[in-house]
Amino acid sequence: MYTYIVSFKVKEGEGITFVELQKFEELTEAKPAGLDHFHIFKDRNEENRFFLVEYWNSKEDRVKMENSKEYHLFREHRNLVIDKKYETYECDVII
Repeated sequence: MYTYIVSFKVKEGEGITFVELQKFEELTEAKPAGLDHFHIFKDRNEENRFFLVEYWNSKEDRVKMENSKEYHLFREHRNLVIDKKYETYECDVII
């Protein structure tokens, strides 16, 4: 299983909007092929910082989703609440 982790600094007062946009896109709209599940974490030490952790069947599935027209539209909406993007990590689940 492939894991994709990305962290964001969300604009002041937009934390709920960020979470709801992410949940709507990945759960309500249409679950992308190959996405097993995801979690959103809120940093306890840095205000307005969130981590999105996605579990995929393969990296190719994530890349295919990111190249879709629908994903680009979603990113346009999400970028309205993002102050900046931090690190991105790619991992393999071992246990």
